[in-house]
Amino acid sequence: MRYIQKKAEPEFFKIWKQDFCQVYGNQPKYDDLKGTSTYVSLKKSLLEEQGYLCCYCEKRIGTNMYATDCDIEHFMPRHPDKRYLTAVECAVCENAQLDYQNIMVSCKGEPQDWIDHCNHKKDNWFDFKTCIAPTDKKIEELFGYSIDGKIYPIDGNQSGREMQEHMNLNSDILKRQRREAYITVLELEFDDEKLLDDIVYINETIQEYRGMHQGKYYPFCSMIIYCLEHFFKKEVL
Repeated sequence: MRYIQKKAEPEFFKIWKQDFCQVYGNQPKYDDLKGTSTYVSLKKSLLEEQGYLCCYCEKRIGTNMYATDCDIEHFMPRHPDKRYLTAVECAVCENAQLDYQNIMVSCKGEPQDWIDHCNHKKDNWFDFKTCIAPTDKKIEELFGYSIDGKIYPIDGNQSGREMQEHMNLNSDILKRQRREAYITVLELEFDDEKLLDDIVYINETIQEYRGMHQGKYYPFCSMIIYCLEHFFKKEVL
């Protein structure tokens, strides 16, 4: 899970919220936003901010004109589970539903529950003590990856463990896609076996996969970078 550096709230989004208050005399909610041209513009802005990757699994999203393969995601859910959160905590979540810092874009997961992941699997789960947003730099300290595509909490940390479980980030589909992405990089970038022992070249490749290219990050780039840093020998294949 990569760190998402939030930009300033888009001016068009601020204006829409201000106009809504003036017309209706109350603060807008997310349901008021859906179906508007502002919603479409906001999703596009979020996709650009995230480099067209899911905020959780890093799968490529926004692959068509209307970005129908992704949803706007609220890290703190707008319908928090009142069985597990206090009234004050629920209010914090509900009041953040149009807070730009709480809004990202997630893939749509999968149709079956046992392979579902990310936003859909997470649903209304949230824990103020353990949840760390992708917009927090601490997110980069939570997870490691193995060459079979598995994501795991570094040193078994509780935040990483609970987030991985509640979002099903080790679904068979995601593990396979991560591994395929890593193998593809090895085949493309290290076709000459001597390069596997060239630390300078390996570091250059890592920097390549850290950055955006034509406004997009490489899918599953955190997995790729982590494995290049830790398992760059040919025998990992």
